[in-house]
Amino acid sequence: MSPDPQKSLPLSQPIRVEGIKLRPGDVTVSAPADALPRIAAALDLASLEALEARYTLSRNGEKVKLEGTIQAKAHQICVVTLESFPVAITVPVKLDFAPEEEARAAARRGDAGDEDKIDIEVRLNEADPPEPILDGVIDLGAVTLEFLALALDPYPRKPGVSFDAAPAGPRLESPFAVLAKLKREQ
Repeated sequence: MSPDPQKSLPLSQPIRVEGIKLRPGDVTVSAPADALPRIAAALDLASLEALEARYTLSRNGEKVKLEGTIQAKAHQICVVTLESFPVAITVPVKLDFAPEEEARAAARRGDAGDEDKIDIEVRLNEADPPEPILDGVIDLGAVTLEFLALALDPYPRKPGVSFDAAPAGPRLESPFAVLAKLKREQ
């Protein structure tokens, strides 16, 4: 038997769709202190001091709408100086969920339908297909980690640090120019 993927996540907060009321309700996802180092390691952060998400969930039949904000305080490593520096992250989140079969059908409707085509058509101002609801459960912890990971700067720079070219100094001669000069001297 394979391990439960929910158990391997450093932050998991599953919520059953039938437990979501038909009128909007608020849910908070807070990472416990013992999970912060595992989340930091998974996201390649120097450290993670706080992670909290506040979501409003509303249900219409089997469909769920999620809106909210993720806030995190962390330390990233500067790609220029390799020093740790603090960052505060605020991420808005807006997602629609639908039963797995319905979500797949919506995703297929968005495809061109021709498997042999290599061209990708991007339609602006068109809503993304809904995320699938797996076995009647939405994992708010997984949503939180995914959006936090997408919001992180992949090449973080400490404030005030710039990557400048090597200082101008004496211009070095090309190795081929040195060889040509030696050949002329002989």
